[in-house]
Amino acid sequence: RDLLKSLPYDQRVRIVLPILRQKALQLNSSPETSRLLDAIGEPRVPPPRDAGPNGLQEPSFMAPMGPAEPISRKSEHMLTSSLRCLSLRSLIVSLNRAPAGERQQKAIDDLLHHLRLQSRRLAALA
Repeated sequence: RDLLKSLPYDQRVRIVLPILRQKALQLNSSPETSRLLDAIGEPRVPPPRDAGPNGLQEPSFMAPMGPAEPISRKSEHMLTSSLRCLSLRSLIVSLNRAPAGERQQKAIDDLLHHLRLQSRRLAALA
């Protein structure tokens, strides 16, 4: 968990999204689920920088978007194996804890809401 928490959003999503996609589509293979998963994986766009009093752009204090220090293959393999054991909700929450872009954050929230509704519908039918 500590390794996952230490990764920036872009690296975290690269590792978590394939597992999240597999589990989410097993539960609900609707086009909406696929669309939301695709939106989560979209590259982040930095927010526009505001011009300061002198007309120059102020620096953005957003978390780094570029690649951080890469993790070893062994660590990534161990992390992937561990993630496969997590519930769908836990995988979504693991992405929710990393600073994401506005569109990605909305997609994460919408996916969680969408899957909750689908689960309730399935429970009502049972």
